[in-house]
Amino acid sequence: MEVITSVKNAYILKLLTLKDKKNQFLNQQYLIEGLNIVNEALKNNVVDTILTTKKHFKSFDFKNIIEISDNVAKKLSDLKTSQEIFAVCNIKNNPITNSNYLILDDIQDPGNLGTLLRSALAFNFKNILCSFNCVSVYNPKVLRAAQGNHFKLNIEYCDLEKKINLLKNQKLKIISTSLNQTSNFNLDKLDEQQNYGLILGNEGSGVKQQLTLLSDYNLLLDINSEVDSLNVGVAGSILMYKLFNKN
Repeated sequence: MEVITSVKNAYILKLLTLKDKKNQFLNQQYLIEGLNIVNEALKNNVVDTILTTKKHFKSFDFKNIIEISDNVAKKLSDLKTSQEIFAVCNIKNNPITNSNYLILDDIQDPGNLGTLLRSALAFNFKNILCSFNCVSVYNPKVLRAAQGNHFKLNIEYCDLEKKINLLKNQKLKIISTSLNQTSNFNLDKLDEQQNYGLILGNEGSGVKQQLTLLSDYNLLLDINSEVDSLNVGVAGSILMYKLFNKN
């Protein structure tokens, strides 16, 4: 059995390009690292190829598996210490579910996006709409923060304005979040049988005005005046939890 030992191997060089958002969507594939997330990927039938060092090779009963040397594992990893287990995954388009929508407007921080994806699954926001300028959901830092929960979500990058208009025509109610406006939204008035779309905005500039204007409700999360703000990962998770409990 051939072992890949060169970091300049053509296949390894191709895999390195899968860390880039453009190449991920062009090839419809991305790279993951770590035993737990690779096992989750196997359960969800999205794995194309596993790459691992000799130490972990016998841990997997998978047809398409390649042994790599330690130096190649180090090259593929974006961690200080490689976990030595990788998988090339196919981007899977899950079906739209009868649940809430999480609508993400230019989220830039990978940790925030990963946190939001994990919370989205926990609180039944299984349909995720990302603006084209959002960080990639397949960014290694996003994947680590999401803990593999993205496998079970329906994720789409799209023109948010057009998509929201389509959803409104399908009677979905849209809630936007605000950095500085007064809320006109009362959680007590929620229709428990209604699904909602929750828009969360960019960490610095918030939700774009044109998206706010499409919203049925605008929500400002009240916090202690001693705290300037919450990051979007925390604030979004709280709001999803509140809406989940109402539903």
